[in-house]
Amino acid sequence: MTASSEKATPERAIAITGGDAAYFDLMRDCIMSLQATDEGRRLALGVLDCGLTEEQRAWCRDRGAILVVPDWDFDFPARETLKDGYKALTARPFLPRYFPGFDLYLWIDGDCWVQQGDAIDLFLAAARTGALAVAPEIHRSMRHYRHAWKEFSTINGAAFEACFGRDVADRLIRYPLINAGVFALAAGAPHWQGWADLLGAALQRSADMTDQVALNVLVYDRGFACEPLPSRCNWPVHHATPAWDAGRGLFVEPAMPYEALGILHLTIYTKRLPTLDVREIGGPQAGQVRARSLRWPGRTAI
Repeated sequence: MTASSEKATPERAIAITGGDAAYFDLMRDCIMSLQATDEGRRLALGVLDCGLTEEQRAWCRDRGAILVVPDWDFDFPARETLKDGYKALTARPFLPRYFPGFDLYLWIDGDCWVQQGDAIDLFLAAARTGALAVAPEIHRSMRHYRHAWKEFSTINGAAFEACFGRDVADRLIRYPLINAGVFALAAGAPHWQGWADLLGAALQRSADMTDQVALNVLVYDRGFACEPLPSRCNWPVHHATPAWDAGRGLFVEPAMPYEALGILHLTIYTKRLPTLDVREIGGPQAGQVRARSLRWPGRTAI
């Protein structure tokens, strides 16, 4: 067979989530929403088993998941006080080791769900460039770039300072915060080791938001290549409640032109709320604010 007639090796990509038994109800929505899209079904599925029940493991296997029980990848002072679910944070710089043989890795937190699969393709396309594909927390609708800046900068600034000192905190808190809840990265990218090194060092000082803080330092201070995607690719609900477009039957950005959200991230307290006050766009209740669940709508049909 000549070189010109040889077929290229197909790209192998995997989507990975994880957590413990208490997190599984959210993880289930994440996995089902992922596999409800054409883009998600094209990916292998990995699950970091940080304390699932046998019934939950069986459910994941039925969906084709590769299950891996992660180690404590770092020794650090707070480790003895943390539950095994924290391993879903510390294991992420080592995803190529836990799930070997893939070209591209897409991590998605268990409290996320996929509404439109084009966001998945955007993450993977960005990762193919060799950069870290992320969606920074910046958008004209988000409250922390208006009235809630003091709250945002105080909480996140304290996390930066605890891990890397006041100088780093004062400098980086002014950059758009890189959310580590959804990211994509190529297997051979240098970011994995760089992130691991920073995370291991920072965990000696703090276990508060340490994985995310270290990732921000990796990009902003260490200069590792990053491809920032639109906020619709990882929408942190606590920063800005989405609107509901009745005509399209989709959650959308709460500002014109009301672009449809790709991935909703039920950040912080929003994952525990049965409903939020959501503004309607179009339809007979246009302009009204009504209580609506922001969980994956498909869960009611399974």
